[in-house]
Amino acid sequence: MRKCLLCACILAGAVQPRSAMAGTGVKADFYGFIKTDFIYSDHGTTTNEYRAYAASGGQDRAFRASARGTRIGVNLSSGTAVNGKIEADFLGLTDSVGGSAGLATDLRLRHAYVTVKAGKTEFLAGQTYYPITPDIPETLNDYYLANSGDLYYRAPQLRVTYSPGWNLKLIGAVVRPTSKLTDAEGTHSALPGVQGKIEKTIGTARISLAGAAGVWKSTATQQTADISAVAAAFNIPFPPFTLSGEAWTGRNLYDFQGGLTNVGYGGKAVAASGGYLALKFKPRDDLWFDLIYGVDDPSNLNIAEKGKTRNSTALVNAIVRVYGCVETGLEISELATDYKGEADRASMNYQLTVKLLF
Repeated sequence: MRKCLLCACILAGAVQPRSAMAGTGVKADFYGFIKTDFIYSDHGTTTNEYRAYAASGGQDRAFRASARGTRIGVNLSSGTAVNGKIEADFLGLTDSVGGSAGLATDLRLRHAYVTVKAGKTEFLAGQTYYPITPDIPETLNDYYLANSGDLYYRAPQLRVTYSPGWNLKLIGAVVRPTSKLTDAEGTHSALPGVQGKIEKTIGTARISLAGAAGVWKSTATQQTADISAVAAAFNIPFPPFTLSGEAWTGRNLYDFQGGLTNVGYGGKAVAASGGYLALKFKPRDDLWFDLIYGVDDPSNLNIAEKGKTRNSTALVNAIVRVYGCVETGLEISELATDYKGEADRASMNYQLTVKLLF
């Protein structure tokens, strides 16, 4: 294990110990992994290393190899009351002035926040996962189950978590109204998004009920699009198994990786529902398996011709850890996507991943 940590520090260009104390008394713990993916798809998918749904084009097979999923981060702490995190990967694409993706790969900010605890209350300021985000199932595809049943993403926010006792958490947040990095429909509405969650722990099991609301405003027509979501999630460990899942419904859920990117302005809101089930089997600390199914099913009423009307992902993976710091895994997944007025599509995807953890 010591050799793995030393190797990781050298690769990261670090010469100091893994943990360091800044002049302000803040302790910094460096972590991350080097991740290399080898991916074969027997039908066109979107996008690049991510596979979100089967593309409506031709039978475009693809082989991809990438190390962009490599991740680096620092956990920060000052006593028991103050904590923080900075984390990034290399899956970003430079945004143009108009907000569309550019051609250059660059560092992508995942998390950057500080938390301050005062009694039973914790305050968070910065960028991290939405409060509505459930436990994200483990997939080798870094897009997880986006547009296939898992509502999640990250954005800057001001969050308050109150723990009154009884293994209960009450969470409320004011959130940037769009996860897009540049000004767009969300910021154009001049209104923040709001999210909340109630989470209860019963023994080792956790259940939650969450909601979100916001407004987008078209930069072209000035029409507004109401954003809303309600989601219930659970996580039940019964070693060596863990069962988790989520069910949700809402409308105009582009920013939550729901509704298959469909947004409707004015009276044309796109309603959608979906969810996922995930079963993890971990017979040993160095070997585990995941069996996952998720579906995203928007209403067809306000979807444009040739738009996506349903998407599902079924996958299985196996992951093994060797030498204490190297993980390798194989994932097989099927994306099945329905289109309005066009033939439905399906894509089989095979991914081999190798990680060096530090």
